[in-house]
Amino acid sequence: MDPQELQEITEHAERRKEKAIGLTTAIFAVLLAITTMLGHREHTAEVLWQTRAADQWSYYQAKNIRRHMYAADLQLAGLQGRAGEAAGDRFRALATHEQAGLKGVRAKAEKFEAASAQSEHRADRFDLAEIFFELSVVLCSISLLAESRLYWRFSLASGAVGLALLAYAGMHLIR
Repeated sequence: MDPQELQEITEHAERRKEKAIGLTTAIFAVLLAITTMLGHREHTAEVLWQTRAADQWSYYQAKNIRRHMYAADLQLAGLQGRAGEAAGDRFRALATHEQAGLKGVRAKAEKFEAASAQSEHRADRFDLAEIFFELSVVLCSISLLAESRLYWRFSLASGAVGLALLAYAGMHLIR
């Protein structure tokens, strides 16, 4: 074999290595984009659940205030003697109605808070996976620039961690 053939074989091998690293970079970039989108959606869901919980707690507070107001009105009606009996019965019924609804509203608010916490947990996993995919893309770039496969191997390890975190967060989305 002449030296020119050896040089061509070497260049061809180098191009194949570069293509593999380039393909790996593209795959990690796609996974990064998917992870980023899912993370953003999960952060949005977290805010929506928090808003729903806050709305329910406001509704709970309003019902509780009305219950106390009706109880106070009942006491005032009792001071009027026979003339206040009809009004007192109505205030008693209204206070009882408000009291009966409090438990369900509280349970709904707590359910929304739990959903918000779950969304926050998933969003944190997506964010962490995003960091590992970003690191993988950077390490692939360094591998190409430094012409060292060691950085490429590190990028594969980082990408594997990112993929595991993405899968973990994604499994919790399905449930």
